[in-house]
Amino acid sequence: MTFRNLVVALGFCAALPAQAAIIGLDVLNPGDDAARDMTNALLGSGINVIDGSQVFQGLLGDDTTGQSALYQGASFSNGAHTVSIGSGAFLSTGRANLPNTNTSASFGSGTGTGSDSDLSALLASNGAPSTNTNDVNFIEFQFSVADGLNAISLDFIFGSEEFPDQAVTDVFGVFVDGVNYAFFPDNSLISFVTGVNAGNFNDNTQGDYDLEYDGFSNLLNLVGLLDTSLSMHTIKIAIADTSDSIYDSGVWLSNLRAISADTGGVNNPSNPVSAPGTLALMGLGLFAALRRRKPR
Repeated sequence: MTFRNLVVALGFCAALPAQAAIIGLDVLNPGDDAARDMTNALLGSGINVIDGSQVFQGLLGDDTTGQSALYQGASFSNGAHTVSIGSGAFLSTGRANLPNTNTSASFGSGTGTGSDSDLSALLASNGAPSTNTNDVNFIEFQFSVADGLNAISLDFIFGSEEFPDQAVTDVFGVFVDGVNYAFFPDNSLISFVTGVNAGNFNDNTQGDYDLEYDGFSNLLNLVGLLDTSLSMHTIKIAIADTSDSIYDSGVWLSNLRAISADTGGVNNPSNPVSAPGTLALMGLGLFAALRRRKPR
């Protein structure tokens, strides 16, 4: 590339809008096959999905109403600390197309997608303040794995407008062969529980990060053990409001794969702590402009 062409390219990148915190966002609408699209977006190595077993529940809509989305990457930074995750699928209790700034202390919108018995039972078994679930959003499917593999692994980031002061408990669960493995490393529910687990969240109440939610976790990795007496396995990944239909929560999901493991649970892998460099930001902005099928 000549110097002149480099200048033109850099000028074009500079003219692009500021980098979106969520890259390549594609909100699922009524014309999409949501169950297959979301399953395919999640899959990594070693998992063979039984076609036709995929089930999805959620509100399919336009960019202002759709509850679920596919994305090419997500990165939330305050300039000193950055939390990032690879491409995958996004589930929420409200609106998938989140603002890139913290615009409201009570961001939320009901979807009318109903309750979920598995999440309600999970709340009840953990003594949550409310077991009434609303605005559920989930993907579920059956699968097999290669010989010698006995677990699944899933990367995720959980965010919530309930942080830091709401007493209800929006909840996220990952049920592997009927067993939930979604708990924070301190063994609390993947939710915000006032006075219990605030240390699991990055505080965004002052809008320091380029994300709407008032609080969100670091990148977490979940390991769920398979029932080895079964040849066919089931996974259900679900999120819901509790008690009300406001103060939304959401979860970014990536790299679902089959592995070999001795124990299940959630751990906190190493996470980038420095903001991307200027050229990297410009490259990501160009990537987003070229790959995004629908505008934000």
